[in-house]
Amino acid sequence: MRTEPIVQAERDAFLRTQIDAVYGLNLPLIVMDALGCVLIASFCWSAATAPALGLWLSINAVAMMVRAAIAFAYRTGRLPAIGTRGWAAALVAGAAFDGMMWGAAIVWVVATGSDNQVMVVMCVALSALTLSIANIAYWPVYAAFAAPVSLSAAFGFALSDRYGSVLLSIGAVAMTAALLMISHRLARSVLRAQRLAVDNQHLIDSLAQRSRDLEEACRILEEVSRTDPLTGLANRRSGDACLAREWARAQRYGGALGVIAIDVDRFKRYNDTHGHAEGDRCLQAVARIIAEAPRGPADLAVRPGGEEFMLIFPGAALEDLRPIAERLRRRIERDTAASALMLREGVTVSLGLASVESAPGLSPDDLVRAADAALYSAKMSGRNRLACAPAGEITAAAAA
Repeated sequence: MRTEPIVQAERDAFLRTQIDAVYGLNLPLIVMDALGCVLIASFCWSAATAPALGLWLSINAVAMMVRAAIAFAYRTGRLPAIGTRGWAAALVAGAAFDGMMWGAAIVWVVATGSDNQVMVVMCVALSALTLSIANIAYWPVYAAFAAPVSLSAAFGFALSDRYGSVLLSIGAVAMTAALLMISHRLARSVLRAQRLAVDNQHLIDSLAQRSRDLEEACRILEEVSRTDPLTGLANRRSGDACLAREWARAQRYGGALGVIAIDVDRFKRYNDTHGHAEGDRCLQAVARIIAEAPRGPADLAVRPGGEEFMLIFPGAALEDLRPIAERLRRRIERDTAASALMLREGVTVSLGLASVESAPGLSPDDLVRAADAALYSAKMSGRNRLACAPAGEITAAAAA
């Protein structure tokens, strides 16, 4: 359930869109307003009416400049301290004052002017009412202008002694009611359309956000499915996929594929002595060092399981793997011996190296088995050392 502050914020935001539409048309409507005032004054101007019309034009001119300044300030953000409701109130006040000024002129002309003057003024007034229909985006602005104008015509006819003035007055009142009712219904339709557009945009934004969230969740799930949760290295699935991919590339374009099989020496005894939690910390410490061994984006550090690790080096021959493996062995021995996590005992690793160029009859499994055989040889030779599987033996084993 939405809280009141959230609902109020949504209302203010929607009100902002309404007055944005009105302020966007404010300056053109002010220009048309000025033109209408000039038409009324010029058609009714005479020596007798000059003082009153001059005052009326002056007041209108000042009011129009104030309205234009307010519209300019709103559109340029010059007065940020004024809230949305303050700007809306300024619109309504400006429209009401404008309507009353027009209404005063209409009452005066209809009550005292000639038939031609009345006809011209009424035509101009109807044009103004028609143009101001653009303000129904925020209906109070339209009503604040239209009601004084149309009711003033009714009042002016009631004061005049023209033939049919009573009927004209009643008709003006009826027109006022019809204008307000029809414009209000039209404004409500516009509001519903605006709300629907806003709701649709919110729905689109929500769906877009959910799509992004889903993509991120899928990315995380994919990463989790390919990552060993304990060490953060690639898991067996990722390692097998990398070997298959790089083996196919080597078959297509030529070149070697090298692997280094790594096993933590006497890890079972370490785990049994210090507990599984300490064993996990040991594997994490070793994994952090192994993770820095890859030379580029094509290389991959893998933890197939347990205390076993593997490094995959596309394009690497045995002479490329030996210095990498030796540096890795020495660093693990040195860094873990100095680490409090290793309980001052340190750990060592044994490494088996194998590299071969892809050839008919061979598979990635042959390469891995050769590296495992070399690793076994390193362990049997005393551990904390590396051993290499000659490429000739890999080919011979595959042929057999």
